[in-house]
Amino acid sequence: MKAKAQWGYDEDFMARCRAELTVTPWRIGSEHFRVAQCGQKIAGFSCVKVHEAKALLEHLVVDPDFAHLGVGHRLMSDLLEHARRHGIRLVHVEADPNAAGFYEREGFRQRGHVPSGSIAGRKLPLMELRF
Repeated sequence: MKAKAQWGYDEDFMARCRAELTVTPWRIGSEHFRVAQCGQKIAGFSCVKVHEAKALLEHLVVDPDFAHLGVGHRLMSDLLEHARRHGIRLVHVEADPNAAGFYEREGFRQRGHVPSGSIAGRKLPLMELRF
């Protein structure tokens, strides 16, 4: 929530996103999670859901205290290495509009828009990376 709030979203917006952004023990056990640590602190994490040769990046989150230190790039590199090792040839992410530039720098291209799972009428950039 702290990472999402850094974009300046108001309390109502954040409250409506809470369920979609909540990571549950069930999700941790059923999806591919990676955690980036700096000392004893969690600096960020990624979560990907895989189906056949496709992956949906559910979360790539960097704690704002660790922003601009390469944590997001390292998490993405790890995720893409995992994808290649497991024969995944397509990675999608429904990006926060504020993060689209990050994904483009990582090699993703925008392929359209998808509806937000939390905010009615809001569209999110659909980013895609093919190997």
